[in-house]
Amino acid sequence: MEQVVVIGSGPAGLTAAIYAARAGMDPLVIEGMESGGQLVQTSHVANFPGFGLEAKGADIIAAMRDHAEKAGARFKMDVVERVDFSGGEKKLFTMMGDEIETKTVIVATGAGVAKTGKPGEAQYWGRGISACLTCDGAFYAGKRAGVVGDGPAAQGAKKYLERLGAEVPAVIPVANLKAFAGDGKRLTAIETDVATVPVDGAFLVTARVPQTKFLEGALAMDAGGHVIADGTKTSVAGVFAAGDCARPSHKQAVIAAGDGAIAALEARAHVALQMACQNMLLTAQGSI
Repeated sequence: MEQVVVIGSGPAGLTAAIYAARAGMDPLVIEGMESGGQLVQTSHVANFPGFGLEAKGADIIAAMRDHAEKAGARFKMDVVERVDFSGGEKKLFTMMGDEIETKTVIVATGAGVAKTGKPGEAQYWGRGISACLTCDGAFYAGKRAGVVGDGPAAQGAKKYLERLGAEVPAVIPVANLKAFAGDGKRLTAIETDVATVPVDGAFLVTARVPQTKFLEGALAMDAGGHVIADGTKTSVAGVFAAGDCARPSHKQAVIAAGDGAIAALEARAHVALQMACQNMLLTAQGSI
């Protein structure tokens, strides 16, 4: 029986792990299959306190994870596929086939890129289509990399790829995207409603959506899939939510970290209250 399980390993999850470990809760962090969340994919972070104006997201995450491990947090690379919050104890069921029981849960799964759902996307995802500029951008030096997205973020992605030496033949709004085409092995072109753009790769720069599908039916959520929380308290006692998965606005790493700290403190208070109630019950039974 765990005292607290943290689902997610971005700034919210890692901060929650640090605070829970310092509180003696021996936290278990289910970090997903790609640890670090969205921040690890960010090449330039200028507003996270203490890291200066030219920090890399991956460096911030590495420092936070090291802190959490040294504080006593445990990490498991796995994905929670479904949950059961109907009883007093919370049950988590993972992709690896584990069933984990815990007194409290901190959901810190963040928000991921919104896929377009266009033909060819699933087939060529990871085989020419990527959402991580810092992970894969350098592979396109001297090659053609298209950008699919809208607004300043898409234009910023174009400039970033060009600094890496890539040719960016087009920035394609999602509304104009028709399909992704390839040779069966790799992406070779992006089809729009007016032209076919030959490319060696493509980067999605689209809206971010909360990673909460596995919680459907277990927690109250809004129309956009964000967990509804009062502070960090959710609709189920003992389950807390921190960071972008519960924040429709203000999706900032430092705010997510603050949420993580609050969620851990709330989880510790919940466990302490449970223990106090149990002790009172035992005392009352002993006096009968």
